[in-house]
Order: sequence, then structure tokens, then C-alpha cells
Amino acid sequence: MTYKISKITLWPIALMLKAPFRTAHNTTQERPLTIIAIDVQDISSRITVTGYGEVQSFADCAYAPENQQLSRHLLAHHFIPALKAYQFSDITAVTSYLQQITPFGSFARAGIEMALWDALGKLQHKSLAQMIGGMHQQVPVGIAISLLSEPSQLLTQIKQAHAMGYERIKLKVDAKATDFDQIKWLLTQFKTQHFSLDANSSFTLTSAQSLSPLDAPNLDFVEQPFGVHDFVQHATFQRMSNIKLSLDESINALDDINTSIALSANRVLTIKQGKIGGIQTAIEAIRLAQQHHVLPWIGGMLSSGLGRAVDLALASLPGIAFPGDISDSQRYFEKDIIHQSLTIHHGHIKVPTEYGIGVTIDEAIIKQHLTATPQVFTS
Repeated sequence: MTYKISKITLWPIALMLKAPFRTAHNTTQERPLTIIAIDVQDISSRITVTGYGEVQSFADCAYAPENQQLSRHLLAHHFIPALKAYQFSDITAVTSYLQQITPFGSFARAGIEMALWDALGKLQHKSLAQMIGGMHQQVPVGIAISLLSEPSQLLTQIKQAHAMGYERIKLKVDAKATDFDQIKWLLTQFKTQHFSLDANSSFTLTSAQSLSPLDAPNLDFVEQPFGVHDFVQHATFQRMSNIKLSLDESINALDDINTSIALSANRVLTIKQGKIGGIQTAIEAIRLAQQHHVLPWIGGMLSSGLGRAVDLALASLPGIAFPGDISDSQRYFEKDIIHQSLTIHHGHIKVPTEYGIGVTIDEAIIKQHLTATPQVFTS
């Protein structure tokens, strides 16, 4: 089958969080996103459907060099002009074509690709999980909690997450402001609860010595202790420690994974499709990690329910080693942009089974949260 793109619409929005989300990088109170709607036609049947994607870059460049402003510029002036009347037969061809336009703009590329997967699923009457080879009807999930919260709030949040059955609790830490004795106490207090730490590049090799006493059976891994580009420090620490390291900020393309593997910089790999160029690239990253005995898992980026549904499909692939950062859709935002609820039940969330990504967009909510006039591009 051959398909063509007839129209692309960009909706710039900002979703308000129920509570500020604190990391070593910054504090987020509202989440900017760009929602992409792409009209795709099956040329032979002339049936046209709309697929939806989201660009998950952030407001600033503290986490990654591509922010929302840059993503939208790349979409409007580079990617979308190249897609006018574009015809394709499969997603692999699209991924290759977008990379040829520019090797940069992985967030923008991922948003386009997400929308095209959604459209093709609707045209082919398949769910995203079916299209990519997902094996599970529901997947175990984790939740992220900031250790920078007030101590009383922190303990309450951990107890609630434990009671809800989240199979892994990620503690967001800052090497300069974290009480590591408190973490050790938490690991001891909740012995049946699996934890991970997310350092967001806040450690040095010296301060990382604070991690050594935390080597415990229920600490699955420590995520990104050192700088974004410092594969060497990660490799040095990984050789010295039994604690598994996972890379996040360092991974922006498949080349970064190859670098980390060559240096043995990590035993675990955080996969974020919205950051590394899309679903197809994420699938390739999972396979690459598994080939080299690195444990892949699906990370999250404060995405809307649309992005969470994609993460659930990816987490249903065989060989995903740890519960993903895919918390209940009611957790973060005052209002989400999808009609469905992605609800946790005994530590698991069901993988959407409807055609495409498997969720429907609430355009009324999108229009309430617009931050600029939508842009429409036609062929």
C-alpha cells in the first residue's frame, strides 16, 4: 500500500500540573507540548484518516538541547515543507527520510512519526502494540517522586505509591541537596518495594561515593549520575560499582547507545521515544541494547495521555527489563488531552487495543490550552 500526506496541523499547548515537579534541572509547573495532527490518505482506497502525535521537548534547554521553540521552527521550516504531497509505504522509509532532512530535531521527528503510526494503525485496523510486535495486554509500571519534596509529603507519596502497587518508585535526587541516609532508610523501610534513583547529571565521581552504601537488592539502578556528554565518568563508575547505571540525558540517538556500549558505560538503558527520534528508533534501540546484554526499559517525560499510550505499547515488547515511568493518567495534569483514562490496577496498566495509538483526542481540551494560534499546512 502507498500513502500520502495531505494536511498537517500544529497545536501549541501547555498543560497545568496538579503540583510542581522538581528535578535537579528545574521545577516544572506547566508542561508545553506541540500536538501534531496529520491527515494521511491510502491512495488506492482514497480513505483519509487523521493521526495524532506530540512533540515532547521542554520549554528550555536544561534537559536537552532541543526546546519547544526550536522543535516548532524545525517542523514549520524544515520537516513539514519536505512532507508536502510526500508518499510512503512504511514507517521505516519515513524515519530514514526525516533523518536525511536533518540529523537534528529528534523531538520534532518523533512527533511526526507518532502521528503517522497512529494514522497507519487506523488505516490498517491494527493497534500500535500489534504493529510493533507487543506481547502483553498489560504492563507493570512505575512512578517518579521527587526527593526534593517536603519530608512529610515525601513519605506520604511513597506510602501511597506502594499501596497502589507501583512496581518501581523512581526517586528524583540532587547530589547537592539529597540526604542519602534518608534514601538508605527508605530502602530498608520498604524492602519489598523496588526503587531507582534519577540523578539528572548532578553527581561528580567524588560525590558519587555517596551511592556506594545504597547497594541493596531493591535498588534496581541509578539513572544518569554524571554529565550528558561524559560517557567516560559513567564507564569509570560502572566498572567500580555493583550498582547498575542507566543512561538517559546522554542518549539522544542510536550513535549514543553505540558509544555507551563500546565503553561499557551502563548496564541499563532508558528509552524515551520522544527524545531519540520516534517509535521506530526506540524499537531499534531496544534491540541494540538486548544484543549487547544491556537492560532496556521505557522512560517517561511528563507526556500527555497520547504519549503515555505510546509508552505502554513499547513497554509491551518482549525483553523490557523494568517497569516503565508510565504512571496513572490522572496523576500529573489538571486536564489531559485524551478521553480515555490510563488507570493503574495492581501495579499494571492495560495496553490500548484500539486502532492506532489507541486513544482519542479531546479537541475541546486542546483548544482550552492553546498558547498560540494553530498552524495549518496543506499539500
